[in-house]
Formats: sequence, C-alpha cells, structure tokens
Amino acid sequence: MERRGDVMELRWADAEERLQGTLHPALPREGQPAMLSLHVGAFEGAEFTGPLTLTVHLKDSPAQVTKTLTRDGVNWHTELTFDEPGLYELEIRYQNTHLKVLTGYVTVAAQPLPPELSWGLLVLASGAALVWGVRGAMRRMKAPASPAGTPEAGTATASTTTLESSASTEERDSTVPPPDAASNR
Repeated sequence: MERRGDVMELRWADAEERLQGTLHPALPREGQPAMLSLHVGAFEGAEFTGPLTLTVHLKDSPAQVTKTLTRDGVNWHTELTFDEPGLYELEIRYQNTHLKVLTGYVTVAAQPLPPELSWGLLVLASGAALVWGVRGAMRRMKAPASPAGTPEAGTATASTTTLESSASTEERDSTVPPPDAASNR
C-alpha cells in the first residue's frame, strides 16, 4: 500500500495474477465513507470475474465486517465506513486457480472538531485580538496626552535625576583624591 496524493494505492502480483486498487481518501476518518476500488488482472488465461471477499476489522479486535463484492464493470467497488479511529486490517480473498489472501493496513483518524466549533473558536480568538489591540492603542494615545505635572511623570523624573546625581558624585569622588586634613585648617 502506497499513498499518492489523496489516494492510497494497493498493488500485488504473483506469477498468475495481479491485484490493483485504490482507497479514497488515503487517510479516512471515523464515521466518514471511504471508497475502495479493486481490479484483478490475469497474466495468462481467462479473465477473473468471480467475487472478492473483503474483511475489515480493527487490529487486535475480534469484531469484523465481511463483504462479498461482485464485479461492477471492470472493477469491484465498495464503500467503507470505519466506526472508530485506529489501525484497521483489510483482508482481500479471491480464488481463481488458487486461493489468494492479501492483507493490508489502513490508519483511520479521529473526527476533527465540528465546523461550527472551529468557526466559533476562530471568531472568539479574533474578537479577543481585536479588543486587546484597541485597548493597547487607547493606552498609547492616552500616555503622551498626560501632563508632566502628574505624580507618575514627576516620580519618574525625580528618580532619574537622583540616579544621575549620585552617579556623578561617585565619579567625582573616585577621581579626586580625598581632601587632606591639614589643608582644611
């Protein structure tokens, strides 16, 4: 089994026949239908027209679904609906000159969020982003308009001035030698 785009391709061959098929979509989801199409071709002799038997079951689960498929034109078609997510085993049986049993595995994904819930979460997140953006813009517009005499502005200026004056005092003290006790007299 090999994934090609949105289709899972099934291929098998021996000296007498080949089986080819597709499963669409390649990554089926629980509760959603998937279409399986199969074709058996003979390398020699008469064309195979007999029925195919398909068995589908969740890996390591005793419950299984078995379908007998009849040929529809050139291929055999069936619609599969998987009940729960997990790894499913597909078993295809048919008999032309010998009994052939082919097994493949398909991973079924869980159902995504319902579209209504997804859209609701998207609208809620967009609304929150809009509110925060408007709130931030309003704060920026109010900040320059506040007068310099407000307590907040005065506190910031005073603390900056204090830091600058103490730093300049430290610089002066560190570069100038201490006054001599005798020179003060």
